Amino acid sequence: MKLHQDELALARAYDATQPFEGLSDEQMRLVLERGRSLYHWYKAHPRLHLAISVATLTAIFAIDALLLTWLPGALLGPGDPGSLRTLAVAVLVGGCHSWLMYSLSVYSMHEGAAHKLIFPPQGPVTRVLHHVSANLARVAASEPRQYAASHMIHHAKFGTDHDAEFLNFVRPRRYWPTFLPLAFDINYTDFIVHRPLEWTRDRLLSGPFAIGYQGAFAWYAWNHFGLLFTVVAFGVMLPHVGFFLDRVRQFTEHNLMPLDNRNGSRSFGVGFWGLLVGGGPWGSPCHWEHHLVPSLPWYQQLALHRYLVRLLTPVQRRQFLIEPVIGFPKLWWRLVRETRQFAARQRQAERSHVS
Repeated sequence: MKLHQDELALARAYDATQPFEGLSDEQMRLVLERGRSLYHWYKAHPRLHLAISVATLTAIFAIDALLLTWLPGALLGPGDPGSLRTLAVAVLVGGCHSWLMYSLSVYSMHEGAAHKLIFPPQGPVTRVLHHVSANLARVAASEPRQYAASHMIHHAKFGTDHDAEFLNFVRPRRYWPTFLPLAFDINYTDFIVHRPLEWTRDRLLSGPFAIGYQGAFAWYAWNHFGLLFTVVAFGVMLPHVGFFLDRVRQFTEHNLMPLDNRNGSRSFGVGFWGLLVGGGPWGSPCHWEHHLVPSLPWYQQLALHRYLVRLLTPVQRRQFLIEPVIGFPKLWWRLVRETRQFAARQRQAERSHVS
């Protein structure tokens, strides 16, 4: 993802003009104390953490296999492979499969490749397991190596002109093209995070893994559920649903938040919207907590979230969290509207100053 200097300038201008109640020093002290306690527990139970990681990955792949092989047959039964019922089942199955691939991709790239938390590489066996887990995102056509490097810079240089994933102000005109057909693979815009914009060796390496995994299930679907099901599930739903959710997530995590790690993120929580947009509990539903204590694995981030929300004032809750039920759509629309309006006001102010 490229850093746009005009968006950085807009983020600084917005940050300077908006009232914001950030975490106090006392709140931050309590959060860090709780974070250290959770971290020490995680380090003291390596076998349990290993079991959680194995169970998480096993569940993702097992559910995906059942979703693509058993569920269509259970829902369709004998009948016309070109019927409206087939189309509806293909939309359902393909959408869920795409979300699972998105969930796996976020887990593998973020927690595996970037933070090395799925299987911390501390010995010969765990180093092999780490390498495998960090590259599982390739079956979803993602490229973990560049992501890992950019993401760690994002933590170290957050909100500065060196931030490799600067997201605190995203112009809608750069955001909207990500919803064009096949934007997963085509550079309509540089607002992309799962792969480099150019064809690199590592991006090409992901191709055979994705073709092998997706192709095997697509072949099975073609032979058992027909051409219509296969085209809709794998040609239409797979490359779009998860990617669109990923773009919605990154547009909303940091946008119009302060330019510091303490206060610069939101937490979607573990409700419906947090799990859908965040890519599951092991994805990114508690992104603010992750920025506050980056060394925690996903299940400890959830525990920190439960602790943190009890410390917040009503104003802070409105700033950092989302309302139940309709909170996320309201947040998304507010960000689209306010970024566009603020950019327009800044342009008008600059023109007035020049004239």
